[in-house]
Amino acid sequence: MTNCLNFMAGTGALALLGLGSAPVWGQQGTCKWTSPAERMIVAELYTSEGCSSCPPADRWLSSQLTTPERSSSILALSFHVDYWNYIGWEDPYSKKQFTERQYAHKRAGNVSQIYTPQYVFSNREVRRWGQAGLIPQRLSAMQQDKAPVGLQVSLERKAANQVEIQVKTEWLDERYSGGRVFVAFYEDNLSQQVKAGENRGELLKHDRVVRHLSDAKKVSPGSRIQVFRHTLPADWNQSNVGLGVIVENNESNTVLQALNAPKALSQCS
Repeated sequence: MTNCLNFMAGTGALALLGLGSAPVWGQQGTCKWTSPAERMIVAELYTSEGCSSCPPADRWLSSQLTTPERSSSILALSFHVDYWNYIGWEDPYSKKQFTERQYAHKRAGNVSQIYTPQYVFSNREVRRWGQAGLIPQRLSAMQQDKAPVGLQVSLERKAANQVEIQVKTEWLDERYSGGRVFVAFYEDNLSQQVKAGENRGELLKHDRVVRHLSDAKKVSPGSRIQVFRHTLPADWNQSNVGLGVIVENNESNTVLQALNAPKALSQCS
């Protein structure tokens, strides 16, 4: 299987290629990644610190989806929803935007109902996510699934707390004429002592927690490049922040390709 990322860091006239996700330092604080030939899996978890049945799903994500080997094939994103905040504990990572994304899956027919914890793999609901063999089966199928879109992504530091992300798409299958692209920043190694609600007294640990999800921008063979800019909040631990990119098809709601860059911010200091 092709490695997920070919990583490049600009060093004047010199570029280093084919280094997987290993950090390479760029003179100008600019890093570049390319997507694999195979279509990556996008594994979304909808969860909440206010939900007593969610911690096992959070732990499964951390143990099964974030290893270096799996990160090269899977973009795992943990979306903390806000509809459990009323029962006594306000999840500090929750956003209404993430709840709305989960409901958008329902409207699109990707899931049958709304609940937590809920896994959605590449816009398809997965109920028995803990069953043995699920991930190897998905990865085996992925090896036969060539991506119809290629991605070249760059991240440039404009200031200590400001970044610019450029996403360039390469359209490889004439059946697809356009789509929408999102970028997400996620944070690993988060923990929270819960003081109220269903998980009162528990120390909860999280990985791949989405801290920012951009609005969608249109891409097509005639408009291949989109640029995103973001100001990094002071409460993010930048050494633990990664970058994810997703391109979806407009008509069929299909994930065309994704890219995962763990610890992207620390690579591009």
